[in-house]
Amino acid sequence: MTWFVNYRLDNSVSVADRGLAYGDGVFETIRALPHSLLQTEDHLSRLFRGLSKLAMPFSIDQQNTLKSFLNFQVLPLINEESVVKIIVTRGEGGRGYLAPENCIQSIVIGILPAPNYKVHQEKGVSLSVSPVPVSSNRFLAGIKHLNRLENVIAKRFLMPFDFEAIMLNADQELVGCIQSNLFWYKQGVLYTPSLEKTGVQGTYRKAIIEQQAEYIVQVGRYLLSDLMAADEVFITNSLMGIVPVVSVTGMSFPIGCHTRKLQILMQAKDMHGTH
Repeated sequence: MTWFVNYRLDNSVSVADRGLAYGDGVFETIRALPHSLLQTEDHLSRLFRGLSKLAMPFSIDQQNTLKSFLNFQVLPLINEESVVKIIVTRGEGGRGYLAPENCIQSIVIGILPAPNYKVHQEKGVSLSVSPVPVSSNRFLAGIKHLNRLENVIAKRFLMPFDFEAIMLNADQELVGCIQSNLFWYKQGVLYTPSLEKTGVQGTYRKAIIEQQAEYIVQVGRYLLSDLMAADEVFITNSLMGIVPVVSVTGMSFPIGCHTRKLQILMQAKDMHGTH
């Protein structure tokens, strides 16, 4: 693993950093191939949107500096499929929860080994339903902030034979999974939960909704019963792509033609960097 802190080769941050003390920041994980960082614009757009939401926005110069560093310093170091992780915190300062009026962000960038999801993409995975509810907060909905305790706890409850767990909000509505977004087909229509109240607006989820024209996509408020009545189910994030689901709490689902068709379509876009 290779780490940069504030664009210098380093692997340490201050113990007074607000990211450590309060989770005061945002992060992104980008799939990287030799000569290509996939969906960079979508990832950086969500990063900058999250920073603005938390009242520590990047200036245009800061945005350009980050983009330049990724393209000319990080990308040449990618010799095999990898993960580039970006963490931006508010840095040091302030008193307790009260943030400093003018922050100097800490920018951490890492190059990490990529997980291998090929077997999961081919054979499918099993899901359970997490006992950990997801908090609803419209102000933070969609952004990838550093406060991920619900996901950490949910991961601890995950059974060894389940790859992921479905997470519900307090109204028992579907949100997604611990580290992925959730989709299903019913009579050829593609469905996914609304993330207006909670959850992370995944970049791969965005690409499926906006950049494929094969299927009508319905985004709405759904219950577990809606999912269990599906014809096909799959999960997705920017690292795993599309992974079929073959079981939810013991109920079997086929890896159907619609999932395979969309999987092939999105993999082709990955290879050509078209999203």
